[in-house]
Amino acid sequence: MIAATRVAGVLSVAAWLVACDTPAKPRSVEFFTEDGLAREGVLARCNQDRRASAGDVECDNARRAAMSLAAEGEGQRNASFEKESERKLNALRNRQVRQEQAEQDAAVAAKAAADAAYEAQWREKNAQGGAAGSEPISDAADPVVERESLSQLPARPNLKLAAVMPPPGDLKPQKPEIEQAAIIPRPFRPADSTSKK
Repeated sequence: MIAATRVAGVLSVAAWLVACDTPAKPRSVEFFTEDGLAREGVLARCNQDRRASAGDVECDNARRAAMSLAAEGEGQRNASFEKESERKLNALRNRQVRQEQAEQDAAVAAKAAADAAYEAQWREKNAQGGAAGSEPISDAADPVVERESLSQLPARPNLKLAAVMPPPGDLKPQKPEIEQAAIIPRPFRPADSTSKK
């Protein structure tokens, strides 16, 4: 029984040595894409000696997997940058619209305040005029005020027109010469003679 156990042990060791001696099937790009730890380990081994790993299939597969993941990451980064840029542009547009609206509201408020101050000025003058006399004096009924207001207008200028004489006609038109040409009539040809030919 001991001999059988020794024979079984020797056979298992021999099978293990044969299995270790045969090269393993290289791992695929999909494997390295999914297993990041294996990918990083193979890349570290391959980057130590680039000349020796130039023909290694596993090194090529690990590098392809790393490049595809980097490209996917770059695409995701670009998409996130575009979203961020669009968000910032929208925020900038909204801020600009709010600023323009605030400026318009401020302009309307300033105009309303100026109109109110103007109206208040005339109400004060009317109130002071009403306190001085029994009735407020209207400018249209007062001929002195009307004359003073008309005196501020510019006077109408008097225009004098001089008589305009046409320039003397030194030039006399020449009569056109008409050439007299003689018109020679054609001899009469009957229609029958031309149709027969």
